[in-house]
Amino acid sequence: MRKRPLRLLLISGILLICMAGMIMQLYNIMHKKQVYEVSVRQGHYHLHVPLTEGTIYDRSFAPLNHPKDVIIAVVNPTPDTMASLFAKLTDRETVSEQIQHVSPFYCYLNEEAEPNQNLSVLHGARKPDGPLPAQHLLGYRQNGEGAAGLECAYSDWLAACDTSADVTFSVSGRGEVLVGADRSLIINGQEGGGVVTTIDRQIQQITEHALASAAPYAGAAIVMQVGTGELTACASTPVYDPDHLADALRNEQKPFLNRALSAYNVGSVFKLVTAATALEHGIPVKFMYECSGAISVYGQRFRCHKQIGHGLQDMQQALINSCNPYFIHISSLMTPENMQDTADALGFGRKTVLADGLISDGGYLQSVEELQVEAEKANMSFGQGKLLATPLQVCAMTACFADKGIYTEPKLVRGLTTDGSTLLADSVPVQHRAVSEETAAKIRRMTVSVIEKAKQTNGKPDNTRAAGKTSTAQTGRTDDDGNELCHAWMTGFFPVNQPKYAVTVFIENGGSGNETAAPVFREIIEQITAAGL
Repeated sequence: MRKRPLRLLLISGILLICMAGMIMQLYNIMHKKQVYEVSVRQGHYHLHVPLTEGTIYDRSFAPLNHPKDVIIAVVNPTPDTMASLFAKLTDRETVSEQIQHVSPFYCYLNEEAEPNQNLSVLHGARKPDGPLPAQHLLGYRQNGEGAAGLECAYSDWLAACDTSADVTFSVSGRGEVLVGADRSLIINGQEGGGVVTTIDRQIQQITEHALASAAPYAGAAIVMQVGTGELTACASTPVYDPDHLADALRNEQKPFLNRALSAYNVGSVFKLVTAATALEHGIPVKFMYECSGAISVYGQRFRCHKQIGHGLQDMQQALINSCNPYFIHISSLMTPENMQDTADALGFGRKTVLADGLISDGGYLQSVEELQVEAEKANMSFGQGKLLATPLQVCAMTACFADKGIYTEPKLVRGLTTDGSTLLADSVPVQHRAVSEETAAKIRRMTVSVIEKAKQTNGKPDNTRAAGKTSTAQTGRTDDDGNELCHAWMTGFFPVNQPKYAVTVFIENGGSGNETAAPVFREIIEQITAAGL
């Protein structure tokens, strides 16, 4: 009876030993598999190196969104290699941290280096710190995706044009590059591909610099090529920093707002539209009216800025004097349809699509029904009342008069490129006749007189002849001290004999157009002329 328990114990022990052996064998198999997987995983080390984002170019194929060329080193961090690179590193602190690991990495250099078996040298471009030229138009990316401006409008195409390098090394289990092992490098993306705009980088920088002189006021300035509608510059202040978006959100001056494409009270620059309407319907430049300092329209009294009045004057003198009663009077001689049709033909009251999602406000143009009210028509005649317009609309109107009465739709994008030097297709300007050639010629001559014959003007350039008109547009708002807030405008074109550019300057709450907008207008023209652009 005692032998049976011993036999059972012996059999149980043998079974336990067998089970333990099987467990060990399974463990060894699994461990070997894990070791094998790790060795496979560590046998090759992949390094992804961003080179250049899809490019947004100016009209001459100069990069706007990443104008800074960079030298990129892909490094196997051997002592000799790091010693040769140390003086050329742009960020030694970051590289010092990377050296702690034995795996390859990439870094930026401030000068060229000689490639070798432990060093590959690549070239790319990246955005410098701070705002870019034409920042409001370019927009920005968030988490690699276009979030605003052209970066958003052409997000898919620009992403396809991003370039990068994939570098593969053969490494040991510790991640060290194997001596003499092969290394592969593959360049991805459409190198040089991107979007070509109408912006001229140099004119844009001139415009932004001139507009900055109006600080602390916010504002906008536009330079448009006469005959093509191409925006060679489009600036808005204040500008946001794409590297510090949260700060811009907290800024009370609303730096995200593109004031060049936003609608505001217009004021006296609209007198050019009223003058053109009158000329189109048979009222001559020599039509006389005596300004006594005020005019009544169905019981509503409108005052002139000169209380004693300007006396007897014709249309040209009224533009030089910016006399409200004169234009109110000639508006009474025209129908609401006359005024509305001309303003519509000159682009007022209509949105402008510059790119997908990049749309200029249409502003507000009174309807024919609204203009049946004589007081509303009177207000519109000198750019007040319900009328609202964008700096872009005012600039397009100005360019129309400079181009013999042909209105051209504003244009920002020329087309796409795959190589950074060839334009795939350039769209034809969209045009129509807005006013007769004769009317446009008379408006040009009168606006030349406004600058050259006015007693005091801050908009007259010293190195060329220009035409122009200022505004001090009432907003119906007051500041904390009860003073009325007015927007300052100046718009015009140059040179006089063969107009090349139209220029419009808007200063938000800037007061007198001659005091705050005109100096910016003058500086833009003088600098473009001096640069031979």
